Amino acid sequence: MTENEVVNIRLACADEKEAVRDHLREFFFKQEPCNESVGIITEERPICHDLESFTLQGFNNGLSIIAECNGRIVGVCLNVMLERDKFEFEEYPVTDERFVKVVRLLEHAERQVDLFKRYPEVNKILSIFVLSVDASLRGKGIAKKLTNKSKELAKEHGAQIMFMECTSFFSAAVAKALGYELIWSLDYDNYKINGEVVLKPAYPHKSLQLFVYKL
Repeated sequence: MTENEVVNIRLACADEKEAVRDHLREFFFKQEPCNESVGIITEERPICHDLESFTLQGFNNGLSIIAECNGRIVGVCLNVMLERDKFEFEEYPVTDERFVKVVRLLEHAERQVDLFKRYPEVNKILSIFVLSVDASLRGKGIAKKLTNKSKELAKEHGAQIMFMECTSFFSAAVAKALGYELIWSLDYDNYKINGEVVLKPAYPHKSLQLFVYKL
């Protein structure tokens, strides 16, 4: 991308689900630190259907955002609206023995922080579920633009809080730079089952960090 090229941030259309999935296959599914640590995506196994179903489950909710440059998707932000009167903790059904390790960690974190109990005055929360940027364009502010567009959506839909569950050092850095408050964290070395560390992401990814932003 040259200095004269413009990145357009907009809502994703329903018929762009496959294009969004293709972007995620290239940049997010195999590069996300927890996924990478357990080898969910490899050359021998380039697709994990459980991972794709989990990630794209809310795509058609009207809250998915893409960053586009010259007609190409260069960033994706998938958002989910959590509503107090509809929310309950449920285990997502996963059969893949590698991906289940990641999902159960995320679910553990969500139970620990228990957002609606922590914020009894809040009825709607916009959760930034996935934040992905083309590897060749990272560091150019695209993630921040996607996050700020999500903030606009959150306000439009009456959310009182935004929530980010950051598995990556870099997504956590975006949250901190935008003024999000860290409310809970867990070092990967301290997440154990039967005494064994479950996930060992590469440096600099040391912890799962949960952030909120009050609107």
